Amino acid sequence: MRGVGRGPAPPNWTNNVAAVVVLGVLILGGGIVYFLAQTVFALQRGSVPAALTAGGLAVFCCGFGGALAVTVLTSAKRYADCSDAGTTVRVHPAIAWSYGIASLGGVVGSACYIAFVSFGTTELPLTTPGRETVNRYLMISLLVLSLAGLAALIKRRETGYLQLGPDAVESADLLRTRTTRWDDIVDVIDKAHRQTRNPIVLVVKDAKPVVIPNADRYASSGGALYWMVRHYWKHPEYRDELTDGRALERLRNEQFDAQ
Repeated sequence: MRGVGRGPAPPNWTNNVAAVVVLGVLILGGGIVYFLAQTVFALQRGSVPAALTAGGLAVFCCGFGGALAVTVLTSAKRYADCSDAGTTVRVHPAIAWSYGIASLGGVVGSACYIAFVSFGTTELPLTTPGRETVNRYLMISLLVLSLAGLAALIKRRETGYLQLGPDAVESADLLRTRTTRWDDIVDVIDKAHRQTRNPIVLVVKDAKPVVIPNADRYASSGGALYWMVRHYWKHPEYRDELTDGRALERLRNEQFDAQ
């Protein structure tokens, strides 16, 4: 399992698995077992609508389960790079593929459910008597979210990166890209006002803080990435290292002082 690194961890970072992650694992595990079983039963009955619906929802749960496993268990060190723009660390690309598979499964499962229920089919997963309206709205919500997720992945091609350049810090996720000039940053801290696991927080003058959540995912560099950001914020005279590979090598060797 990934940790926060060999060196000193930021004071407010933790190696502990969050309760919401444990809950997510339990829910996804239950969903995988349930929908796979429903798919098998539907195939045995020869019910194509039920098989498509259950199979799509099983793929949805498996995709998110895969993304969670990659996030927690694997290293992304080889996906960091350096260029004239700066040093860039990325989330493991397998996470984007997992999200894409999950979103595709969500589209198939929810669309089939909505379509077949509209035609009066009753032999479907989640067609609990008395909950048809609630389940239909849940499937409509899943369809919208899955389509939005697929569109964002097609546009972005990755789930996130953090780039430290000579003049600015650029952070991106599925929804947006934010660029913050070093000169506008008044502090770099490791705790957000809201509940966010292992963040890097850029405190910006006259603006809202820029919160980079789960920063230990980026290149699996652990707490060294936090100390790296603080180092180049405090020492602009060393920012030329960000474009020639020296900063990346120091990050990989965790050669930043905890200060």
